[in-house]
Amino acid sequence: MKKTISLFAFLCLLVFSCTTDREIKSNSIAIDPTSVLIHYWNFNAIAGTQALINPDLTLIPLGGASISYSGSGAGYMDAFTPGYDINLQNTEVAGSGLRARNPSDTRNLIMSLPTTGFKTIIVQFATAATSSGAQTQNYSYTIDGTNYSTDGLNTTTFNTTIDPIASLVSLDFSSIIGVNNNPNFKIKISFTGSNASGTTGNNRFDNFTVKGIPLSLTAPPNNLSYNVPPSFTINTPIIDLNPSVSGNVTTYSVSPSLPAGLSLNPTTGIISGTPTALSPTSNYTITASNNYGTSTTTLSISVSTSPLYLLHYWNFNNLATGTLTIVNADSTLITTNTANITYTGIGAGYMDQYTPGSTLNTQNSDVSGLGLRFRNPSDTRNVIITAPTTGYKNVVMKFATARSSLSGASIQNYSYSLNGVNFITTGLATTTFNPNIDPTYDVVTLDFSSIIGVNNNPNFVVKINFGGTEATGISGNNRIDNVTFQANHI
Repeated sequence: MKKTISLFAFLCLLVFSCTTDREIKSNSIAIDPTSVLIHYWNFNAIAGTQALINPDLTLIPLGGASISYSGSGAGYMDAFTPGYDINLQNTEVAGSGLRARNPSDTRNLIMSLPTTGFKTIIVQFATAATSSGAQTQNYSYTIDGTNYSTDGLNTTTFNTTIDPIASLVSLDFSSIIGVNNNPNFKIKISFTGSNASGTTGNNRFDNFTVKGIPLSLTAPPNNLSYNVPPSFTINTPIIDLNPSVSGNVTTYSVSPSLPAGLSLNPTTGIISGTPTALSPTSNYTITASNNYGTSTTTLSISVSTSPLYLLHYWNFNNLATGTLTIVNADSTLITTNTANITYTGIGAGYMDQYTPGSTLNTQNSDVSGLGLRFRNPSDTRNVIITAPTTGYKNVVMKFATARSSLSGASIQNYSYSLNGVNFITTGLATTTFNPNIDPTYDVVTLDFSSIIGVNNNPNFVVKINFGGTEATGISGNNRIDNVTFQANHI
């Protein structure tokens, strides 16, 4: 009897040990403790077919980090669910993941991973394949953005496990000097095996991370920013807000305290929680610090009883060349009454496009693209922004603005009309602003939420006129970009 029990226990141990080995293949490697998370894709926000996927977190916001699936044939990439919990960062959950669909033998996953300001690079990700997905993934890299190599790479090929059993792949570039501080660094994943040419099946990826050591640990952090929605809804959990920052950060802080129910993680800088009380639009200063200095950013946050909708939006990225007489909104929720911008008055002033625009207040992951400028003389003209609010209330307008140089008008004056004819400033907290000089932009917020007459108004109009001695000049201009009107639905 004892022999039988002992044999049974041995066989159970053998079976479960082997099963564990099959469940998680891994070529995990040690990562230097001074490394930071440079780029991170958790893919939790993607849905449907994808052409280009930007990172969910990056320390190089202007570097162009992205994932694409280039090549020919019917293959494409889209989301799958549930994702994997391997290599999750910042206590996140396994939401969605990315899949590269067959036929995959005619396409490559291209990861653009700039490493500007960092060295000793390690790339890791969770991966698996469906039963008819390509069996083998092949890895190579480029340091010039064009020519791919495997020189010095610890892992150049990997045979995938079958979903839902995922594996961790680690690509160690720490000994490849050319990868360090390189804006052109990319990784290519190609697919082989008899299944790669099939019309069904796919390879799956999740929690893609790029880590490295900052080249200067003695420098303060910089370029701190968050992508914050205009409003949160009371008693509704928010989607975690991840910071984007360059350099090493030891602690994050906020002043004043965030609205009740929201918190800032002092280590990761993530803002999370469930707002439990109404809060008007207010500014909050987030500070990222290390032993050598700080970087700050100001967030405008409100908590309302219902979500804010993007009522009208001008990104100006599709403006025609030459003089413009009217600019319709790039997107609007009110199609029966056109939202538009004109530059009315007399004199030689006119409006046209300029480039590059600003990234401030962009929506829907838009690029900076183009912007709209109002040329001097501007003292005899007004910017008229027709923005009907039919069906909406608690309206807030925001836009990025600057002036071209010292010859651009130094004062912008704001007023509004409830009947489309008579303009007033009653109840408006901000009625004037002194713009900085391009490329330094500011976001101007005009809060109409307390002005009842603005609600549900088909005749609502905002006017901007220009002051200062510069406004009478024959050169110089004022510039705006990414104009938004956000409101609650009635």
